[in-house]
Amino acid sequence: MAGRVRSRRGLVALAAAGLVLVGWLATTFQQLHGDRRLLRQQLAASDQDQATERLSRALEQLGSEQLDVRLGGIYGLERIAARGSALAGDGGAYRPPGADDPGWWPSQDRVQVFEILSAYVRTTSRRPPFSPPGGSTLASRQPDVQAAATVLGRRTVLAGDPALDLSGSLLAGAQLPRARLARVNLRGADLRGSGLRDAELAGAHLDQALLCGAQLQGADLAGASLAGARVSAATGWPAGFDWRAAGARLVGVCLS
Repeated sequence: MAGRVRSRRGLVALAAAGLVLVGWLATTFQQLHGDRRLLRQQLAASDQDQATERLSRALEQLGSEQLDVRLGGIYGLERIAARGSALAGDGGAYRPPGADDPGWWPSQDRVQVFEILSAYVRTTSRRPPFSPPGGSTLASRQPDVQAAATVLGRRTVLAGDPALDLSGSLLAGAQLPRARLARVNLRGADLRGSGLRDAELAGAHLDQALLCGAQLQGADLAGASLAGARVSAATGWPAGFDWRAAGARLVGVCLS
């Protein structure tokens, strides 16, 4: 009888110790989770401070009168966007993280970078060229505009990204093969003699654009709108694409 009592007491003591252990583990886990959350918040704040500093420095470079400094700013912005793309989500699909996630701010910066570079292309392409305007390629006339357009065309595109706005840009002679430009707004843009072979232009807005001599062989133009776009006999098209049905019209002289 006494043995059974001692055995029961031992089981009760063991159960009590187990409950204490479970409670300790739960408390420890909550504390560790809280510490981890605090660390992530601190990392996010530190990361945002660094990203803001890098962004400010790149913007200052964009305003320089020296071409090489402007190019440095453009590629600096590309690095910011690339880091944001790596932290924005899994498998290339955008998934908004919590505000305490270190990847939150860089993922926002990348979209801001694309808007800044798009505005740079729209405005700078209309400024006096770096070399005489007779140059046949954009790179020869305005290498910084070509660089900015190239960066935009090779960016990582994530689900939910807004379409680029390059409306009215003067991009004659731009070389953008395989560029990622789905849904891009190129209304009224000058793309004469541009190289857009194998570019992603599905859903693009090319209304009123100048496409005389543009090379679009292999490009994805599914759902693209070309209402009022002007083309020439030298314009190259993807196999089977009906540019007339898309709204483009053939002209003899393609002037802006």
